Amino acid sequence: MWFKVDDGFCMNPKTAMLSNDATALWLRSGSWSAQQLTGGFVPARMVPMFRGSDDSVRELCDVGLWERDDERDGYWFHDWSDYQPDGEEVDALRRKRSEAGKRGADRRWKRKTVDENGKTDGKCHGKPMANAWQTDGKSMANSCPVPVPVPDKKEKEEYSSSFSKETGVKDFGESRECGETDKTLSVEYPNLDLESAWLAFADRHQNETHTVNDWTRLWKGWCQRRANMSGIPPSKRHVHTWKCRHVLEALGRDEETAQADEKACELADKLNKKEKPWQRT
Repeated sequence: MWFKVDDGFCMNPKTAMLSNDATALWLRSGSWSAQQLTGGFVPARMVPMFRGSDDSVRELCDVGLWERDDERDGYWFHDWSDYQPDGEEVDALRRKRSEAGKRGADRRWKRKTVDENGKTDGKCHGKPMANAWQTDGKSMANSCPVPVPVPDKKEKEEYSSSFSKETGVKDFGESRECGETDKTLSVEYPNLDLESAWLAFADRHQNETHTVNDWTRLWKGWCQRRANMSGIPPSKRHVHTWKCRHVLEALGRDEETAQADEKACELADKLNKKEKPWQRT
C-alpha cells in the first residue's frame, strides 16, 4: 500500500523550512505507519530506526506535523485520516490481492491437467505431439524417439512478437521465459523461496505492463535484492579440474589414483565448456 504525500508538500508553510533530516524522518515514519496500519501513530522507540534525532522530532512537533502522545510514548501524524486510506479498507484490499496472488501462484506452481474423474494425466502441456517415427504413414528422415510439440502458424507468429509485446505480470508468470528464469534463479539462489518472492513481486507490479525482456530483468533484480536482504549468498560456479570428483568418477579414479595427465585435463576442460554459464553446483 502507498503512503500518500500531497503534491504541495514542498511549498507548504509547515514543510518549506523543514531540515532535510526532519523531512526524511517524516517520510520514513509515514511509509512505515502506512505499511503497518498504525493509523498514523509512530512509537518513540522507532525514531532511531528511521535515523531520526531529537531535533528532527522537535521540528515536526513545532510545525504541527506531529503531535506528542505521552500516554503511549509516541507521536501522531496530524490529520492522518484526512489524507491516508482507512486501515480496514487497506486490510481488505490486501486480503483481496493476497487471495488473487495465491490463485495465480497455484496455477503457476501446481498446474496440472485434470480429467473429469479428478485424475491428472501426467502431461506437461496440451500441445499436439508429432509421431516419433512417422508422419502421415511415411517414415521420417531423421527419426527421433523423443516427441516434440508441433506449433501451428498462429503460435509461431505470437512467439515472434512476444518479446516486443507488453503484457501484465500474470501473463509473464505463465510464460516460458519466466520458467527459464526461475530455473536460473533456483540454481543461483537455491535457498531463496521463489514462490514467496513471486507473490510479493506480483503484488508490487500487478497494474503494470512490460515486455518479456523487461519483466525478466525486473524479476531477476527483485530476487537478487531479496536474497541480498535475507543474507542469502549466490552459489559459486564449480570449475572442473583434473582432480575434482566429477572427473575422478568419470575416469573411475579416486583421490589416491588421481593424476594430472592429458586425459584428466582434457575431460575437465570439456566439462567446463559444456556447462552453461549459469549452471552451478
